[in-house]
Amino acid sequence: MEQVYADVIREEREALWQLVDEVRAGDLAGMRATAEKIRLRIEKGEDRTIGNLTPYVRDVIAELDELYDAGFPVDRPDDIADLLDAPWPTAHRKALLAAYLDCDVRHRLLLDEVAEQTTDTDLLRLLVLTPLGTLSRDAKARILDALHHKGALDAAVVERAFTDDSYLGHAITDASADAVREHVDALTWKLVSAPAPAEWDALPKVFLPRGLRFVRVALDWSGNEQVADHLGTAELTDEERLALLDLLKERPEEQRRAFAWRLRAGDAEALLPLFGLERAAPLLRLIRAMPVDEAIRHDRAAILAAIDDVGTARRLLELEPNELVSAVLGDNRAQVLRRVKHNALQGIAAFGMLPLAPDETVLDRYLALRESAKKGAKLGPNRKHSHAAAIEIALDHLAQVAGVEASRLEWDCEARIAAETRTEAEVGDYRVALRFDGADPVIVVSRAGKALKSVPAVVRADPGYAGLREHQERLREQARRMRTGLVERLVATSGTLTPDELARLLSLPAGAAMLPALLWRDRLGKIGLLDQVDTTGPVTAVHPLDLHERQALGDWQAEIVRRRLQQPVKQVFRELYVLTPAEREAGDVSLRFAGQMVNGRVAGQLLSGRGWFTHGDYDDHQATRAVGDGLTAALRCDFHGYFGMGDVLVGEVRFLADGTPTQLADVPPVVFSEVMRDLDLVVSVAGTEQGAYLSPAQAASRGRVLAALIDDLRLDRVTVDGQAAVVRGTRATYRVHLTSGSIHVEPGGYLCIVPESFGAKAHRRLFLPFADEDRMTSVVLSKVLLLAEDEKISDPSILSQLDALT
Repeated sequence: MEQVYADVIREEREALWQLVDEVRAGDLAGMRATAEKIRLRIEKGEDRTIGNLTPYVRDVIAELDELYDAGFPVDRPDDIADLLDAPWPTAHRKALLAAYLDCDVRHRLLLDEVAEQTTDTDLLRLLVLTPLGTLSRDAKARILDALHHKGALDAAVVERAFTDDSYLGHAITDASADAVREHVDALTWKLVSAPAPAEWDALPKVFLPRGLRFVRVALDWSGNEQVADHLGTAELTDEERLALLDLLKERPEEQRRAFAWRLRAGDAEALLPLFGLERAAPLLRLIRAMPVDEAIRHDRAAILAAIDDVGTARRLLELEPNELVSAVLGDNRAQVLRRVKHNALQGIAAFGMLPLAPDETVLDRYLALRESAKKGAKLGPNRKHSHAAAIEIALDHLAQVAGVEASRLEWDCEARIAAETRTEAEVGDYRVALRFDGADPVIVVSRAGKALKSVPAVVRADPGYAGLREHQERLREQARRMRTGLVERLVATSGTLTPDELARLLSLPAGAAMLPALLWRDRLGKIGLLDQVDTTGPVTAVHPLDLHERQALGDWQAEIVRRRLQQPVKQVFRELYVLTPAEREAGDVSLRFAGQMVNGRVAGQLLSGRGWFTHGDYDDHQATRAVGDGLTAALRCDFHGYFGMGDVLVGEVRFLADGTPTQLADVPPVVFSEVMRDLDLVVSVAGTEQGAYLSPAQAASRGRVLAALIDDLRLDRVTVDGQAAVVRGTRATYRVHLTSGSIHVEPGGYLCIVPESFGAKAHRRLFLPFADEDRMTSVVLSKVLLLAEDEKISDPSILSQLDALT
């Protein structure tokens, strides 16, 4: 291989020295013409094997510099046009240009600023044509646009611009695109019709060529297949499509290849008669409209309507395979199942569209999708969202297969899970029963009517018991999904249920246990528990902001505690966040959490679990969540690498409508509160410095729980003072911080050695009126209740400190 390179370099050097001889013998016009050939040969080589030849031909370049400096001397080094108007970039001219631009000659000699400061037509052309200096892609496109408006855009300028940058089309504006494309088409034709046709690297990209002549060349092309693909997708007029159809009738061996080109071009429908598939045009249009790389909901009825004939559809799918349409026909079940196994999003969506197998029920398919959803929950922060979205799409597709409304399918299936599975079994003398403790399914084993404290080995080994355990886990998962999904969403968004939806949910054991413990608002505006409002019309889950605005929050908190109701999620004791004066003054940005440092991995998991997507540090915002009504919550952060690699510095929060920041005062209060609640949790839990951030909202929530307990338990020794609980014990007066749980002993002491067990186990009198896991609230309030009975404290380490402090 080294010998091959050496031979190529030797041949290139010989060819270049011959061109140098031409320069010596030529006049100025000949020198200009030869310079471009030499430049291209040095930059790209004749056969493109070596690439840029500069390191191997420095002596050739030095000779050329001498010849061109002599033939084209610089008369006015302070005139940019005189500096640039030369066919060869000699070292002398480069040095003068660097001095003019006030930059180091060893760096890129960027001409963008010169282009921005001139409107002179000749200089604009010269900036494109000169071999000296460089222009950015955008600057070059702006020059072409300016020349077009001046009527001075010609083939030479366009050809040189696209020869230097074959992807320049990405920057060309609509204003000059048609004019530029005419010259690009001419350049492309010149390159592909030459005696030695150009390779792919030399062709202009981005813009497709226009005209049937390019497709004709593609059909006969024997070189690089990328060139043929580019030419074969040329834009055609209606007349040219008919001509191509006639041409291909005589060339059956090229029909499939040409059809693939026209698929990419978007007009393959015109070639369907070649395959006897004229009636498949509606189906082809539907397939071509489907996104290639994302899972979205599709209308099964529309797909079936487009399938005029199954045989015709299958022949079309041989030309243009489509997973979803094949799934509707039931032709790719095995492939789809494999794709679901590997968590392919479009495969999951297609799984919902498969017709039911003879031995398969809707419930079977539903349970299979639920199993896939469990796998998705273990994926990365962003992927788990897209996986969950694909599951929802698949459920929608399954509802279409089953012929029911998508909104009914999920909870109808869940109701069947609860109703159709056995809840009792007998194992010899033992009776095993599945019962409900609220929303929690529990298995009770009894013998001779007496409940046993443990499950005998003979029962555990019985298949009937195993079946009940499996059903128990399914019901637990159902309850977890209802609590963390449906119920949490209802409260967080003030969601509404119709009477039919409410009835279906109440038919589930989990729904019957959870929904009556929530507060609802009926169609007349009355607020109460489920049995206190009118359920013959729609009912809306109450967000505590509604109670706060009605000045009824404290009353309902006391009522929930008095009734000893445990709400499935935080509702009346939910943390509330309202606009601060600083946020009202700032307008469209909140700096409430700015400057807080958090662990990126933990923060990413917390955000993901609340519907946020994380992005790279190059994006405008590094975490976003759609919050309804066209709004997106957007958080800026600072970190290195990617979200989760290390620590993350939290920045400002905005709410975007179509990418434009919205005034915070215009954001719905419930939306604002819930977004701030998400971020408060992240900063509190994922903070890198313990105790550096103490959440006022969390302290206020715990204070409200404690205030309700004080009233209910008649704790006359305890009061709430701001973010602390004041406990007047028999040994001392204590202040317990409601966020950190730290204990201060008045007047100035600090109870610093507290066993881990102190408060870790919930106090016997503690009642938390919500089922949300909130260990810190339990710990803090248990400490308060223990200190309220400090005469019962027996731990020596605590007693010795109290003796010293008091």
